[in-house]
Amino acid sequence: MRRTKPKPAPGGKRARTRAALIDAAAYIVGQKGFERTSLEDVAARASMTRGAIYGNFKNREDLFLALAQTYWRPVAPPLTPGASFHQKMRELGQALVATLPERRARAVAAASFQLFALTNKTLRARLAKVNGEVYRLAANHVAQTTRAGELPMPPDKLVRALHALTDGLTFLHALTPDLVDEGVILAAFEAMAGDKSPK
Repeated sequence: MRRTKPKPAPGGKRARTRAALIDAAAYIVGQKGFERTSLEDVAARASMTRGAIYGNFKNREDLFLALAQTYWRPVAPPLTPGASFHQKMRELGQALVATLPERRARAVAAASFQLFALTNKTLRARLAKVNGEVYRLAANHVAQTTRAGELPMPPDKLVRALHALTDGLTFLHALTPDLVDEGVILAAFEAMAGDKSPK
């Protein structure tokens, strides 16, 4: 019986190509910033053609959004099943503290992306759509895994507030680590639970 080659894993080559383009974009953005990074720069860095970029991304904004999603992922640790909301906030704060070295190293690029998005209406619309879907899924999860009466606000508002808290604390820690230290960060997340802590 003749042996046939195994089929490549779904998205294998495409996923590798996308990853190489995102890595190339990250390098160029680190050198030039988002505003001055061109698709030609990215293609050259990845030793690919512009066609490879358009085969994987709709345009420059699509590539930049994928870059931001890859290098600035939400802090979403596996929380203890059945834990109180207070305990979950403590675990979320601890998870953010654990990522601070990595996030601090990427803070300049993340801030550069936010500045670029503020001046790019198309990218802002895309970002709002992506974040809106993340918020929807996160709010549903919070509603299903939290006991009634524990939340300080409705789930859809809570997930947005936690995102703002996480990014704000991250950037302020990067700017002034002695002022916004790990203790401040942990206290901020515990404060989100208010007086709902277990007695």
